[in-house]
Amino acid sequence: MTTDTTLENLFLGLSDELACWALAGEGLQHLAGQILECHPRPNEALIEVQQLDALVQHIEQMAVLCGRLSMAAAANGGSLDTGRVRAAAEASTLSGLSHRFKGGVALEAALTGECELW
Repeated sequence: MTTDTTLENLFLGLSDELACWALAGEGLQHLAGQILECHPRPNEALIEVQQLDALVQHIEQMAVLCGRLSMAAAANGGSLDTGRVRAAAEASTLSGLSHRFKGGVALEAALTGECELW
């Protein structure tokens, strides 16, 4: 029996690409941190900059999800069924992602609280 590696390779490629994007985002976080050290900003600006951290975390989680889907396809002869896709999506650990993957309404980001940078 020949295994079709199309889905496995596609999701593995997506995972690698997203991981590269996340790495680039982490570099931008470091740069933003350096700029903020030299040029302090009001809290509102710090909160806006922190959205970069959230973006990087989401990109990282998408890379992990694609990696899980690649492994699931490899373990299933190159195909994915809804159960395997559901299991991969539900394993997402970032707040609200698995809820949104199930078709839930997007949760709004907290508008109050402490500003914490990396």
